[in-house]
Amino acid sequence: MEKSKLKQLQPNAKKVNNKESGDGNKQTIERIEIKDSPFHVITIDNESFGVMGDYRLKKKSANEKEVIEELKKITWNRIVQVVMLLEEVRTKIKKITTDCEENKQQRNWRW
Repeated sequence: MEKSKLKQLQPNAKKVNNKESGDGNKQTIERIEIKDSPFHVITIDNESFGVMGDYRLKKKSANEKEVIEELKKITWNRIVQVVMLLEEVRTKIKKITTDCEENKQQRNWRW
């Protein structure tokens, strides 16, 4: 398990503006890779949750180790969750590809 800081917008960013508070407070974002899995644990201001890519897999929890242990378990629920996530990604890619093809055809249309 390797700890690394999540970088946002700036290459060396360690803190980002808290968008929820709007008062300019800073929050620390930490990303922990779960070895031999596609999952990461994101911790923002002592609240952790599991992710796969851009998708959150678990509710927020105050216990980072609990989230890590839960994501390490291979359960039918987790398998179904990942399959559904991959299907959503496939659908998005297909829509983007279709939209690109339609735009290409419209540009090539001559009156």
